[in-house]
Amino acid sequence: MQEDKVNDYKAYDIIVCGLGPVGLLTCNTLGLRGYQVLGVDRFEKAFSFPRAIHMDEEIVRIVQSVGLLDELLPQLKPSGGLELTDEKFNVLFRAKSVFPGGFSSDHFLFLQPELETILRNGCKRFPNVNLVYKDITDFEQSNDGITVFSNTERLASAKYMIACDGANSFTRNKLGINREDLRFDKDILKIDALEVVPTPDQYNTVQKICSHKKPWVRMNGISNHKRWELNYTNGLSKEEIQKPEKIKQLLSEIGADTGNLQIQHGVLYSVKSVLAKEWQRGNIILAGDAAHTTPPYTGQGMAAGFRDVMNFTWKLDAVLQKQWPDSILKTYQTERYPHVKFNIRLAILVGWIFTTRLWMVLKVLSKIPLIKGWLLNFHLPKNPLGNGFWGTGKAKRYLFPQVKIDPNRYSDMLLSNEWTLVSIGKSRAPHIAGLCEKLKLKYVVFDTEPYAEELRKWAERKAYYFIVRPDLYVFSSGNSAEKLCREFQLKMKNISSAPTKKI
Repeated sequence: MQEDKVNDYKAYDIIVCGLGPVGLLTCNTLGLRGYQVLGVDRFEKAFSFPRAIHMDEEIVRIVQSVGLLDELLPQLKPSGGLELTDEKFNVLFRAKSVFPGGFSSDHFLFLQPELETILRNGCKRFPNVNLVYKDITDFEQSNDGITVFSNTERLASAKYMIACDGANSFTRNKLGINREDLRFDKDILKIDALEVVPTPDQYNTVQKICSHKKPWVRMNGISNHKRWELNYTNGLSKEEIQKPEKIKQLLSEIGADTGNLQIQHGVLYSVKSVLAKEWQRGNIILAGDAAHTTPPYTGQGMAAGFRDVMNFTWKLDAVLQKQWPDSILKTYQTERYPHVKFNIRLAILVGWIFTTRLWMVLKVLSKIPLIKGWLLNFHLPKNPLGNGFWGTGKAKRYLFPQVKIDPNRYSDMLLSNEWTLVSIGKSRAPHIAGLCEKLKLKYVVFDTEPYAEELRKWAERKAYYFIVRPDLYVFSSGNSAEKLCREFQLKMKNISSAPTKKI
């Protein structure tokens, strides 16, 4: 990685605007694929305070896909998922994911500055990735690509630009892209502090304390880091509520030992729930908060941006390699938009339950033994992607699971983020191997290995064979490998022969 030096502006394939976690992941993903990438941000150093704090197992797998798992895992703290409690901390609802992805947990807490440092250092592996720290003040789009400017300086040109420049995206606003408003706005006071003398954790979940008057959230973060999110302001202005003495007063009111805390950060955020109506305009692609903003109630804000990157980068690779027409990029929005919208609505639902009188319904239901057991062992639904580039079968559009195959390896590493035919419960067949070689499909078999048991349980009512896309979502599934391969061959032939037309 080169820093603070812009090469010949005609040399770049992609410009990434914004170097938060989503932008840095984009640079790593495209850098790994060998592209000349310019990442641009106005700030050279990562923010010293945490913002995003939660990730699930899919996000860990995404970081794993760019070869940074060993750096990430020591920075993660396993979490027991989401809990809703009453004001006396009696648990009314507990939600977890179904599949842990081969890791020690299906949910983790982390510190965003540490994640950004890992991703920024990851860029240094690639001489084809260049990070510069300037303010993009303008850009021009033509048939040849994108040119970006910093004040009066022509900064660089590229074939495509990825806008990861946040909820107030300069790129989106300049393009005049409208947004769909799901009409959930909330002011949340986020407080981060360090314990002077670390105390034992009393809980290992993200706890939302339900109240229709003063709802709040608490988390035991990494090491001695603590996070609170107060969903009320007591009628105070933004300036008043952010004063250190007022923050300490509010923490004291909810029982925090402020004498044992060093307040690191306290900011009143205005949370919105919106989606850009266009995620691509010409050769400019929106990702992360530039495309959508999610309330923090299910910890899926940053995660949505990471999933965006996994979805569009392999398609962009196929376009730049001239394997497919650029019309395939249309499927980025058709696949991701409904998925993100579902997660935003789920976050809104959680927000409504724990900040309004609806939480009392949970309290009543939790007194019924059978219902209480269900509420305390709720499995979050796995949400499929929307319509796009898919084959057939029950498992299509769902994330393919991962298992640990030995102390230092995971099953995703066998797939290598390439098109793969996966066989579960069927032995390797030479004629299938030959067919896959002809179609340039990897062929991976999970048969009698002990670690394959989890995969067999997952696949039991779905299929024996799965074609998995580079983003680890199932393209097609069925019980005949030959039939899946024929379908795959036809789909590839059709997409490859489609005319190229700029979007």
